[in-house]
This record gives sequence, C-alpha cells and structure tokens, in this order.
Amino acid sequence: MTKILILYHCEANTGYAIGSLEKVFWSMALRLAGSPDNIHLCYPGYNNGYPDYTPEGFDNFVEFSDRQNATDKVELFASYLKKNNINVIFGFDQPVSLPYYKAARSAGVSSFISYWGAPMSSINSGLKLLLKKLDVMRYRHGPDLYIFESEAMRQSAYLGRGVPKEKTALCHLGVDTEKYHPDEEDQYYAHDLFGIPRDKQLFFYSGHFEERKGVRVIAEAANIIAAQRDDIAFILFGNRNDEAAPYQALLNEKSSKQVIFGGYRSDLHRIHRSCKAGIIASTGWDSFTMSSIEMQASGLPLLVSNLQGLRETIVDGETGLLFSPGSAAELAERVQMLLGKTINIEKMSQNAVSRIQSQFSTEIQTQNLTSLTKQQLTRSK
Repeated sequence: MTKILILYHCEANTGYAIGSLEKVFWSMALRLAGSPDNIHLCYPGYNNGYPDYTPEGFDNFVEFSDRQNATDKVELFASYLKKNNINVIFGFDQPVSLPYYKAARSAGVSSFISYWGAPMSSINSGLKLLLKKLDVMRYRHGPDLYIFESEAMRQSAYLGRGVPKEKTALCHLGVDTEKYHPDEEDQYYAHDLFGIPRDKQLFFYSGHFEERKGVRVIAEAANIIAAQRDDIAFILFGNRNDEAAPYQALLNEKSSKQVIFGGYRSDLHRIHRSCKAGIIASTGWDSFTMSSIEMQASGLPLLVSNLQGLRETIVDGETGLLFSPGSAAELAERVQMLLGKTINIEKMSQNAVSRIQSQFSTEIQTQNLTSLTKQQLTRSK
C-alpha cells in the first residue's frame, strides 16, 4: 500500500504559484494512495492556517522544516514516518542531500521524489561537471527521481549539478482551462475597468517587479511604440507598494498615458480576454512560467524573451514570437509585427489556445505527474 507524505519547504498558505501546485500534488497523491487517510502533509509551519484543499476532517499534518538539522527534531520526524508506515516522500525543491534523508530512509521510506520549481545549478562542463557528478555519488539517501517544470530546469540538474540524467524527468505546468479561456463577453472588461478607450489594443504583463523580470524593457519599448502609434496600451500587473515607481520614471510624456500599472488583482483571467497579446520580457533566468500558459489559454499570443525554459512556452511564429533578452527595440518591433499584415494574429491566438488545451491543462499535468511517480514506485520495489 502506498502511504505518501508531501513535504513543502514553505509555510502552509503561502499563496502565489505554489497554491496551484499544492492542489495538483494532492490530486496526484490521491490517485496513488487511494484515500486521504494514506496521505500526509508536511510544512515548516502553519502560522497562516491549514490548507483548504484537503477534505473536511483531514488531520494528517506534521510540522517539520526540511532544513532542520537538530538531532532530536529529525528523530521525531522519522518517528512520525515510521509510526504511520509512510513509504513515499514527495518533496518540493529537495536537493541532493539534507540532514533528515538518512533518518527518513531508515524509517521505511523506499521512494523519494523531489519536484523542482527552480533550476538546481548553473550549467557546467568538463572537470567542474565531473567533480559535481562525483559529489552527487557521495550521497546515497537522497531523492530517487527529480522532476522539473521545463527542459532547461532539467538540464540544470544533469548538466549543472551532476545528477544522473536517468534520475531526472520533465513535467510541465498545467493551467485550469475552465477558468482561463477566451470569452467575447469580456472583450472590453479591462478597457472599462481602467477607463481605457475601447479602440485601444492592449498588451498584458503580470508577475513580479524585480529587475530581472524585464518590466524596464516593457517600459522602454512603450516609449518607442508611443512615438509610432497611439492605438496601443500596456497594462502591467503584480506591483505592490511603490514597486512601479522606477519604471514609471522611465516613461516619457506620451507613453505615460499608454502604460497602466494595475497592482495585484484576482481577476486577471477576465482582464486577459480584453488583451491582444501577452509579454514576458525577462532579462535574467526564467523558465516555464504559470503566467505564460494562463495567458495563452485565454487566447493571448506571447512575446517572450529567448531565454532558457521561457522559450519552451511558445512555438515561435505559431503561438507567439521570441525576441532577444533585454532588447526594447526588438520587443517594439515584435509588437508592430504582431499587429501588421504579415501575421494572422487571430490564427496565432487559436493556435495558442489549442496547444494549451491539448498539452498543458491541469488534468494533463496531474496525469503526467502521477505516471512519473508511479513509475518510480515500481522501480523502487
């Protein structure tokens, strides 16, 4: 019988992208274990309350930090595993070695899967990669399988950290296509919400406002576009407090009237439907982001930086267009191309929706994750 513990490195109810993953992990575990009674959840803390995705009456919660190295705490955690006959750990961002691994194995854990939402390492080669591989070989109690959200992330494990390639796998993110989908009734939702004339063509961004996410590139591209045409507006979301201030300062008099910073909102799926296309202009590491498939599921072709896993989010020329990271001039050019006569933007929108529905739905993600985990359980027997 499969008895699985899902282990998180962050507090319960942290929110953001982890929220959708928690539900997928729960669904995966339920398919493998057959009953909530055979599933246990582990978080470093519950200061924000207990998760709301579990059924009423569920109380298989344990509090433990994966970075804990105090012997008594580790032993207490191992006792919990043994008492509840837990034989599978599915952990979030669990590296090659941590203090609790040996104790968990001794307590009866036969299968250990680590799901990664970030790169493990920069890419290495030659002697440095060889030394990384030798280092990984020293640790016998760590994960049996590492699952990544993009091929670029996966490569960071076997071409960076030195993890054997056969111990890595790919499972793309999935989106709720019942929530994110085109809907003509919302075609002017964002226009009316923000007082934008309905004849404006909207370009959308949502995400963090840290420098590497490329908001500066979008602002600089807006300056270029504003000098060429006035039928476009850029609407950007995710800014908190005064995070938008540095980018507002970059805008000239004309472009400042064509760029709106919308803050943090819960109705982005409806705002998508008013937009012509989406933009992800990251300049540093970025991968297969949730926002990229949410936008495409809503019918938005994407203009994305040609970076790592980010390029995996589209089919260039069919569901979106790539541009050089950091190049505001190229981004402005792609905006013009998308609205020009050489590209059928309606067809590109249809292609985006079709691709997401057929390959990147939440159900497909759950199926793939369940299959990969089941395969590992079979190998571990």
